[in-house]
Amino acid sequence: MESWNISRKLKNELLSKAQGIRDNSRRILFILRNLGPQRFSNLLKYSNLSRSTVSKYLDLHQENSYIEQKLITDKSTNKQYRGYIITEKGIEKLGEEPLKLKDELFMINELKKNVKELENLIVFYKEIGVDESFIFHIIRIVSKIGDNFFKIQQDRDLYLALFYVFYNSILGQGAFAKKYWRFDETKVEPPESNQDFPGYKLNLDQFCEIYKIAPEAINYLARLKLMTNELGFFLIKRENDDFFFHEEDLLGTTTLRLIKDRLIEEIIYIESGFHTELYELDTMANEIANQLKEMGLIWDAIQEPFELLILNLIISNAINMGFLETDREKLLERISESKKLSKSVEGRKLKKSVLEGLKIENNLNMLTIIKN
Repeated sequence: MESWNISRKLKNELLSKAQGIRDNSRRILFILRNLGPQRFSNLLKYSNLSRSTVSKYLDLHQENSYIEQKLITDKSTNKQYRGYIITEKGIEKLGEEPLKLKDELFMINELKKNVKELENLIVFYKEIGVDESFIFHIIRIVSKIGDNFFKIQQDRDLYLALFYVFYNSILGQGAFAKKYWRFDETKVEPPESNQDFPGYKLNLDQFCEIYKIAPEAINYLARLKLMTNELGFFLIKRENDDFFFHEEDLLGTTTLRLIKDRLIEEIIYIESGFHTELYELDTMANEIANQLKEMGLIWDAIQEPFELLILNLIISNAINMGFLETDREKLLERISESKKLSKSVEGRKLKKSVLEGLKIENNLNMLTIIKN
């Protein structure tokens, strides 16, 4: 195994981030995850912790198989030394925490590796005439997903399903789809390279007709396989329309940040005595959706279904932040009072699971609207 070479600027940024991690256990894992294999002396220096503290957590992490010692080759000197490296289990442990440092500070080496693994995807998209800016947008998101994406069989069906997801993304309706494709109600025309057309949304049947792919493949891959918490895609299904976004695009990062910020505000309000009751969840979801609309990230036609997804995410985030332990009665009361949870399949299941004390097993990355 070889040590990593990274720029001085990136190294300083990573070390600055490491110093901001209060949990000493996580600080050690973060350094190994982002700076690569390290000697004990370097861990001592980079962590700014005492020798006994570093030794304590190294022993603990080795016992839990979060890290291991291996023979490392220093690229600059070609000499070998015994160093500590983080394991896949350790990476998973680091990613369990609310702050996804792996996503915030994605290592250059890993990013290059992921982009290289997408070479076949890039070639395929060029062959079918996808615009370069669209390809770049897909690569930027998928390369951040990393290994979880590459575990899926890489073939034409997956590439087209992924293209379908991005083509029908909520942001893409304004930024990509309208720029590169066109169709009317009676006849669908395939994409034409290097030309701009006014365009609209392609539904599943139209997409499958153009790109010669079975609807069953899109249903399985785009509507199910890719829509997981591990991959970070979200789907709102409304009759024959699909609306996608990803936790790493502008809509995803903004939505998740607004939800978490709002829940933090609730904790502060309650603990400081400004009010004693948890805010009404339906109203909270509506206000966040209004903020997103004012930012131009969603529009009137999808605001209501997007609110339903936000509502589910508010509840799941509240649970992850410990509301069930600290404000159980208040949260259960607000969930039971919600009128909007019953408007989606996932909302109904979520409400039942929480109120009955069951494990939440339904996929909250998807939203299926119930017809009245």
